[in-house]
Amino acid sequence: MKYFVVFAAIAGVSLIALPAGADGDEDAVFGSPAGSFAIDTQEFQTLDAPDSFGALNGWKTFHAARWLPWDKTANPEYWSPGYIGPITSLWSGYWVQFDLPLGASVDHIYALVYDNDASASWNLSFSAYEGGEGATQPDIIPFGSGSTSVSGVPGYTRISLDLTGSPVVIREWFDLSGDGFRNMLGYGLQMTTSGAADFNQMRFFGAAVRWSRTITPAPGSATFGDVPLGSFGFQHIEALVASGITAGCGGGNFCPNGTLTRAQMAVFLAKALGLHWSD
Repeated sequence: MKYFVVFAAIAGVSLIALPAGADGDEDAVFGSPAGSFAIDTQEFQTLDAPDSFGALNGWKTFHAARWLPWDKTANPEYWSPGYIGPITSLWSGYWVQFDLPLGASVDHIYALVYDNDASASWNLSFSAYEGGEGATQPDIIPFGSGSTSVSGVPGYTRISLDLTGSPVVIREWFDLSGDGFRNMLGYGLQMTTSGAADFNQMRFFGAAVRWSRTITPAPGSATFGDVPLGSFGFQHIEALVASGITAGCGGGNFCPNGTLTRAQMAVFLAKALGLHWSD
């Protein structure tokens, strides 16, 4: 039987529009500082699970209201329409944790910021945290960082992290630090300021992460006698086996050139998508 599965690709793209304004004082666009207001970030910790399937790129956005301040005593101030000001305490800055699916490949990140302060800059970094064992401290694995110039005043701009040369594959349990021990992982973005940032001249809107789904790398040995290493579809067939979607056609074979019935297609799709739980 020929096991052939066609999955519909659903491309989900979130677009962020830059506010229309000059490089001068933001008050000219959004009003005076008296119009600022403080709100509880917990009100904006909404779930926004990715729903893109297939190999196409999708975007995951983390708006400013979803970021948490490092300083637990800080009271972030938000400006319409959704910009947040800097925190200038000892433990200054914000962070947000990823909630992307396992195997997601991240190849580009950017943050939208406003910087009209000639003595400060916004700094964006992307890191993973691997839990430690016992008294061992967690490992921090940096993947990239960028910033606006301390002396520059670009106004509305973006900070980009290009990871296309070495995309980061999201995992939950792995030896990412290379110390020989596997442990739980977490991925996050950090946004900080350098210099004595002027709240009236510094804001950030959030960040966007470009990602795509990946297929498990091919194993070093074959499961089926009729699908040897290097054969057409080997990686994809082995991924189906590892996911519990197929056990082949019997006798230790996969029957790659066999036919596929509608009933078999239903089994493949239902197992692959985890259908259907309504309660």
